[in-house]
Amino acid sequence: MGLACGTCRMGSNPALTVVDLQGRSHEVANLWIADASVFPSCPAVGPGLTVIAHALRVAEAIERSF
Repeated sequence: MGLACGTCRMGSNPALTVVDLQGRSHEVANLWIADASVFPSCPAVGPGLTVIAHALRVAEAIERSF
């Protein structure tokens, strides 16, 4: 089973990226990406803990935004 890594590029330039540095979509209001798709590439080792850490970071950003 492969992961969809690198499909939602993260960055500050909306013309080149899908989400901002907190994981919020540039184009869709209240859409946050908290999975491996924001990773620049697929790691060689299982990314489970990294995905969890990223999801917790995104959850904190969501909480701060409301």
